[in-house]
Amino acid sequence: MKKRYLIAIVIAGIILIVMSAIHFFERPRTGDVAPAFTLKDTAGGQVSLDSAKGKLVLLHFWSTWCGACLSEIPTIGKLHDEFKGKGVAVLTVLVDDDGRDLADIARRTPINYPVLLDPKGETADSYQVWGVPETFIIDRAGVILDRTAATLNYAETKKFLEARLAR
Repeated sequence: MKKRYLIAIVIAGIILIVMSAIHFFERPRTGDVAPAFTLKDTAGGQVSLDSAKGKLVLLHFWSTWCGACLSEIPTIGKLHDEFKGKGVAVLTVLVDDDGRDLADIARRTPINYPVLLDPKGETADSYQVWGVPETFIIDRAGVILDRTAATLNYAETKKFLEARLAR
């Protein structure tokens, strides 16, 4: 009798662990409401996702130690310039980094868009970003339209944003 009781408890525990793990690893995806955040920018100001409500948001997670991320700086800058004033907000989140290396990087490759600091990776965690670069496109109401866990392609991203702006 004790053995059956113990087996039932072990099975219940395993089920509970599996259910918890599934929920923990569930990543925000297309159609989900984007997690809210407020982060400091490089000038010390506060920027929130809510501050971009009513605009499409290109939300890009990156790090200074990531070679692919550094290669994207000109692409994101070009998208920022292309869509500035057209209803698109470009926000980049520097993950697990306090921004100390940012000035040196910006001297080599100019950064003309907002960089938000997420030194503890809390915002990246809320989006379940497990690697960088990773980019989200969020609609005017705060719903995730697209999630890309790879280096951005300028032409594809531009086409996607233009199509969404036309709606």
